[in-house]
Amino acid sequence: MKVIKYSDFINEANVSNSDGILVIVDVQTAFDEFIPQNFEQNIMKYCEEFPKDDNQGKGVYQIWDSNKAQNFSYNFPNTLQTIRKNYGTKFDARIKKIADNLTVKHPNANEGDKFKLKDKNAYMVKINNNHKWFYVNEELYNLYLKLKGKTVIVIGGADDECLEDVYVSMKSFGVNPIYNHDYIYSAQTSDKQVSRPKQ
Repeated sequence: MKVIKYSDFINEANVSNSDGILVIVDVQTAFDEFIPQNFEQNIMKYCEEFPKDDNQGKGVYQIWDSNKAQNFSYNFPNTLQTIRKNYGTKFDARIKKIADNLTVKHPNANEGDKFKLKDKNAYMVKINNNHKWFYVNEELYNLYLKLKGKTVIVIGGADDECLEDVYVSMKSFGVNPIYNHDYIYSAQTSDKQVSRPKQ
């Protein structure tokens, strides 16, 4: 069972208190089997609530998973930037080795602890889900620097997996993420379900 802090629960009740920034995680055709029908269309409409403002960094950011895809799947309205990420640590032998070494060297690492990689602005962040570690590549790191101190809405999926990786790593870099549960899918949802269309 997932336990959240009371302060996070209060924040999630006030999704209107964001800084006009929406971050979409892993809403892509590679995960269609988990994404309810109408989900993408609902997100398209939701994106319209986040007008693009390049100078203020307001608008929509899309983080997409490169495990089963060569590019992002959807052109969501008001998108400022799309950022590629690696799924957990399973698909890069070098990163997997770093994660294994960190587990041995830091067996008591707490969720959100971050460790800089040598020779680049990339990090490993400790996660308390089945991924254990999350690789924050340079692109993600630069996004987090840009969003530092801002309150952002985070949506997409999958809940308790990649979405949580992004949420926890954002907090590690001083970003204040808030989930909007109306726009989150999980590994337990499917394309046989139908999301109620948003007005």
